[in-house]
Amino acid sequence: MENNIKKWMYDPTKNGEKLSPVSCFRRKIYTEKGKIKIIAAALGLYEIKFDNQPLTDDIFLPGWSDYRYRAEYRVFEKEISSGEHSIEILLADGWYAGFIAGKAPAVPELFAEITLPDGTVISADNEWECASDGPFIYSDIYMGEKFDFNRTFTDFHSIGTKDRELRLEPFEGNPVRRIRTVKVQKRNGNIIDFGENLTGRTILKFTAPAGTLISIRHAEVLDDQGRLYTENLRAAEAAAYVTASGNEDIYESTFTFFGFRYVEVSGINDFEIEAVSIHSDMPLHLKFNCSDELLNKLVGNIRRGWLGNALDIPTDCPQRDERVGWLGDAQVFIKAALYLSDCSKFFRRWLKDVRLGRNKEGFYGIVVPEVKRFMNYDAAGWSDAGVVCPYEIYNFTHDKNILAENYYAMFKFVTMRYNNFQKGELPPAQFGDWLNLNDETPPEIIGSAFMIHSTYLVLKSAEILKKAEDIALLEKYFNEEKDFFNKNYADKLETQTGLALALDFELLSEEKRSTAALKLNKHIKEKCNTHLCTGFLGTPHLLHALSKNGYTDTAWQLLEQQTYPSWLFSVINGATTVWEHWDSWTPENGFLDPVMNSFNHYAYGAVLDWIIGVGAGIAPDLNIDPHAGGTLSFMEVEYKNIYVRWDKDKDTINYTVKVPSGIAAKFRGIELENDKVYHFSEKLATSK
Repeated sequence: MENNIKKWMYDPTKNGEKLSPVSCFRRKIYTEKGKIKIIAAALGLYEIKFDNQPLTDDIFLPGWSDYRYRAEYRVFEKEISSGEHSIEILLADGWYAGFIAGKAPAVPELFAEITLPDGTVISADNEWECASDGPFIYSDIYMGEKFDFNRTFTDFHSIGTKDRELRLEPFEGNPVRRIRTVKVQKRNGNIIDFGENLTGRTILKFTAPAGTLISIRHAEVLDDQGRLYTENLRAAEAAAYVTASGNEDIYESTFTFFGFRYVEVSGINDFEIEAVSIHSDMPLHLKFNCSDELLNKLVGNIRRGWLGNALDIPTDCPQRDERVGWLGDAQVFIKAALYLSDCSKFFRRWLKDVRLGRNKEGFYGIVVPEVKRFMNYDAAGWSDAGVVCPYEIYNFTHDKNILAENYYAMFKFVTMRYNNFQKGELPPAQFGDWLNLNDETPPEIIGSAFMIHSTYLVLKSAEILKKAEDIALLEKYFNEEKDFFNKNYADKLETQTGLALALDFELLSEEKRSTAALKLNKHIKEKCNTHLCTGFLGTPHLLHALSKNGYTDTAWQLLEQQTYPSWLFSVINGATTVWEHWDSWTPENGFLDPVMNSFNHYAYGAVLDWIIGVGAGIAPDLNIDPHAGGTLSFMEVEYKNIYVRWDKDKDTINYTVKVPSGIAAKFRGIELENDKVYHFSEKLATSK
């Protein structure tokens, strides 16, 4: 919108206290027949009704953006009759206020602009009024919601207004919606098991005496006594409290969400309940099946974990007092996300705030949108998301616009890193190889590796965008940084992550590459008994480093490993999403320290990139080159309607490939005609 100074509304009875009530803003309008247009934005979350009917099925409006720089608006249009009409908007703390916003008090604000059929524009005038004595006693992202069916909004009073200079932009992402319902799988007394770890809330139907207080508590797992395990939620209460009306009540939370598989309903015994899965609505375009049911479940867990954390922005987890946009998690998972879903628009919107959130030197942050307790900049492997995510979106979609939008920030970022490198400083590996298993990679190796990799991706972006003046400069940065790595670190790589980064990023000179690959394979086989020990930064690159260098068999063995630590260990132990730690729970030790133990973190699900890109062989450039292996007898994948299947038959591998109309693809360099089924065969061979 052209004029950034707008008049915003707020409830003057609110003072920014935590767990404050939801306010209702309302106004009547009188108009002729025709089309009405409503533009609404908020610092907070709103729900909008016209003549008591919702204007949209979208929820968590208008979304979460970096409120220091911009707010997003939605546009609603509706044909109406002549006469009197009402507009009502509920306004909650959302991500702007409440516990997620930090210690400073904050009062949510609302912007609304109504254009009548005759062209009259109505904004924050004195016809608006608001009240906060309604059924929502509070609604908080972390704490949950308290709702009383006996209360209504009655104490309406004048609104407060303020002129605020803030960029208003149209929402251009994927709306958050109630995607599907999940039925009860098992009930033990008042503890309900929905059979899967999901992000969303429950719908409770009940009849109880007026004033009865009912609680709905949420948990991802049960303890060894069959009780809800909530210690890992930390300060998040993650509960809903409902006061009954005395009639039949149907309750679903409005301005909050939970990460859970189990709920405990207290205060009543007779009720009906189901869960609603909530996430940003985006097309899914991956189907997977193979002969190993555990691997099928792993892929399902990865998909479920991604969708549960694709709620308006890419979050780290949906259950505890965090639920924020960690750049490191997004960076490691971006390729898996792109295989699973058409999420380019989703990430493109988030990347606006990644760019805006840079510091004055041009370094990306570590959490976007801003959350004050996580303010920091240029952490190796985290801040690199500002480069990696745009490049990988281009790599999968071939849309140069994503590079053009981000190029200046990407170029500035790697230039500032190079300048520091010239002064003898490497990007700080603030988090190291996060959550690795006693295989700590020196921070200088991590910092140097990501500095070079991001420089390379910006160089490739400059070539794609034909930034002739920048190419020579970026080549200079890249060559100097890479030479430094080879001189100082190539012979000191001893950890799985250090070796994996060097090999997958192709940082090593030709003569040192085979030595490093052999060392990595020996580390895995001999030192770790064919187990991984990588953390967040090394795990996405481990199998690629092996398969690129002749050790595909070892990669398959790691993927199919069932004992701890491995991807399938959690599956065998009942996981329905990907765990934050390799040992979030073990039979020997029970739960890991609850200070940081999420059962829905998608980072380690980044292995899907290898499963699809190498195992099924569907590379982002659609040159199909499967690497059949492991103990599987078959694998079949459908990605964007491209179908690939391989079957092992004694000493032969048979391939079936079909590419739909409008897609240019190759099978190992052979051009494939659209809508034609191809069959290929080869003798089964083994790698080193």
